[in-house]
Amino acid sequence: MHLLPKKYLAYCVYFTMSTLQFLITFLLLFFFIHHNGASAPICRESSCSSDSPLYTRFPFRLQNLQPSICGYSESFDLSCNNQNEAILTLPSSGDFIVKTIDYTGQNVWITDLNSCFPRLFLDHGLSLNGSPFSYANDLVNFTLLNCSSSAETPYPPISCLSNNEQYVITAVPSDSTVPPSCSVFSTALVPLRDPRDWSIIDLYGVELAWEEPDCRFCGRLGKFCGFENAKRSKLICFDIYKYYNSDNDTATTSEIAIITCLGVLGLIFTTATFLRLMRTCGWVQQPIVELSTITNQQPPAVKKGLDDATIESYPKIQLGQSWELPKPNDNTCPICLGTYKSKETLRTIPECNHYFHSNCIDEWLRRNATCPLCRSPSEGNKVIIEA
Repeated sequence: MHLLPKKYLAYCVYFTMSTLQFLITFLLLFFFIHHNGASAPICRESSCSSDSPLYTRFPFRLQNLQPSICGYSESFDLSCNNQNEAILTLPSSGDFIVKTIDYTGQNVWITDLNSCFPRLFLDHGLSLNGSPFSYANDLVNFTLLNCSSSAETPYPPISCLSNNEQYVITAVPSDSTVPPSCSVFSTALVPLRDPRDWSIIDLYGVELAWEEPDCRFCGRLGKFCGFENAKRSKLICFDIYKYYNSDNDTATTSEIAIITCLGVLGLIFTTATFLRLMRTCGWVQQPIVELSTITNQQPPAVKKGLDDATIESYPKIQLGQSWELPKPNDNTCPICLGTYKSKETLRTIPECNHYFHSNCIDEWLRRNATCPLCRSPSEGNKVIIEA
């Protein structure tokens, strides 16, 4: 073994220990930065079943199907019942079926498990206390009338309270005149968009709204909302295409990529310096092979979309002044979340008859050969695009 003069030995020991100390400090610091700077998971849309038309995303989450970071709080947690329906639990009122969620307007429609929401209002069984929700519409005072089955009433009967063979229960605004063959049955305060008609409660349920978290700014940008990282301290907007197409469970940001690269390079440099120092001091008898980085050649990622000819063959319509939508109740583009306006051009996917803004769905179909709503595959010609 080669020995150095004593006057150099102290220097070798000193520099060796300093290098080890630097290496340990660097590894601890890198782990701390990487762990605390990691991005939150990309929370993909989920549903209770593949046939369910209701897709859940932030601030709501489906328990047992999405991580806790995918929901804003436990108040927005949904569960699935035996009929694969999404269930919202209100702390003071119990369970309700979620029919639709408007993420742009921050509204949610719920219905009664027993299909008789009016009875809950009569029994004062609906309370929003302890929940982040409020009524989306003003409360209107209604009078419920018990009328004979042959009586002519100004408003539709409440089907779940009526016995059409003997009597009919209907509701009228409290300032209305009681018709003949009817008597006052009860009164109730009901949240209604149209204060003249309570039948919408009987048919569609109740519309609730939430203010926090306020993700409407993401909707205006055509993006989805979520937490920036696991600390849940800040909301950011995710790109829609990245939201749908990410093959990983975690989001990779440029900051994390830079930190990781610097960490690997720093580790290689420090290790090489330490080994060279040991060889110089004569503490390694065998020659040290120089470290080199090996880059794994990964095949380029590919995305399968449709060619332009196939996309252009899909039907297009231009909205007129009268807003003649193919489906009157669907007035929002599911991709950009923007409301359809007069003179805008819409395009329909023939396989499923879903429609979108033409420019939104064109960009989508160039990258994907499926409908963004129902995931139905297209029969058109596909092209492969290198990512």
